[in-house]
Amino acid sequence: MRRLKSVLLVDDDETTNFLNRFFLKQVNSELTVYTAENGKEAINMLKEGLTEDELPCLIILDTNMPVMNGWEFLDSYDQKFEQTFKEKVVIVMLTALDVEESTRLAMANPNVRDTAQKPLSDITFKALIKKHFS
Repeated sequence: MRRLKSVLLVDDDETTNFLNRFFLKQVNSELTVYTAENGKEAINMLKEGLTEDELPCLIILDTNMPVMNGWEFLDSYDQKFEQTFKEKVVIVMLTALDVEESTRLAMANPNVRDTAQKPLSDITFKALIKKHFS
């Protein structure tokens, strides 16, 4: 397993992004945390906005966002990125409503490695990091 160096938070809610950044920094103050307010912004950031060294190891992806939601992001991500890139990234899909159905749909996507229920906490992030990173 790899060491977690950076995280991309994809959520249209500024407060959620602020809190998630806070919790991540509590877990590891050296983490680089990027934010995108929708899936399109996240795709653009991954394609053009970051250098190879800056690319996130972990993407926390909300399902409901304007412009491009989490499901649309997954479709675009699958088409635009090579398998070797996708193998280096852990995508965790956030669920808020209809948790059971959202979890089933998310885990059916080959690019999603895990799900988490909103709201997240430092305990949730610690568990995700321990599970997916060394």
